[in-house]
Amino acid sequence: MKTIVTKILPVLFFLCSATSVLAQGNSDWEPTGTWPFLNKQFRTATVYTGVFNRTKTVVPCNIHVGNQTLWYSQNDTLMEAIPGTIIRVEFPNGDVYMPVGSNNELGRIVREDTIGGRVARVVWAQVLNRKALDQRYLDYWNKSQNLLQGSSFSGFAALADVEGGRILEEEPLPLMNVFYFQVNGEIFQATSKNILAHINPKRKQEYRNFTRSAEIISTNESSILKIWKEFFLKWNKDGAVGTKRQ
Repeated sequence: MKTIVTKILPVLFFLCSATSVLAQGNSDWEPTGTWPFLNKQFRTATVYTGVFNRTKTVVPCNIHVGNQTLWYSQNDTLMEAIPGTIIRVEFPNGDVYMPVGSNNELGRIVREDTIGGRVARVVWAQVLNRKALDQRYLDYWNKSQNLLQGSSFSGFAALADVEGGRILEEEPLPLMNVFYFQVNGEIFQATSKNILAHINPKRKQEYRNFTRSAEIISTNESSILKIWKEFFLKWNKDGAVGTKRQ
């Protein structure tokens, strides 16, 4: 495939057979250190690249949660698309991804509306929680160091029982939800500070009261959609036509 700008990667420790990966399901899947992809299987999708000369390619692909890049399979080789070249990724089940944030994270569009005659979106990105991942390895390292510094045999046995056979790279990676709003052509992370900067100035106190009384959680999709409907769609005097993507 020549229409996606890529860099071909060497065989890594987590590479698996493309045939076996495509044959597996995606139920209850969580990315791991040995397979750090958002989906358990590479799924065929339509990938749009280019800003001025947009091209379309159909290819099996997946999203790497570690660096938020698009990977695809070609001739039994996994390749990584260069960040910034992907405009949109459409899967047959209706999932649509687009780049958001300063790191071009690939987020799934969970709602599309029209506000003031322009497209408006809520986008959900699942990104690696590096702080939690670092803490996991630090905790494991500290336990190991305590043993080396003279812990009792019983303590060693207790740790062995808990950690026995544990391979950190095979454990699910800690992920966190990050939401973005696209309004009037601008994409911004849905934090309280950013939301207050973009809503009707007369409703700022109302927003503060709303987030306290409605048990709003910034990493929860239903909470984010409540804010979107109440403070962005209701602000649109012309009315908003919306569709929620699942």
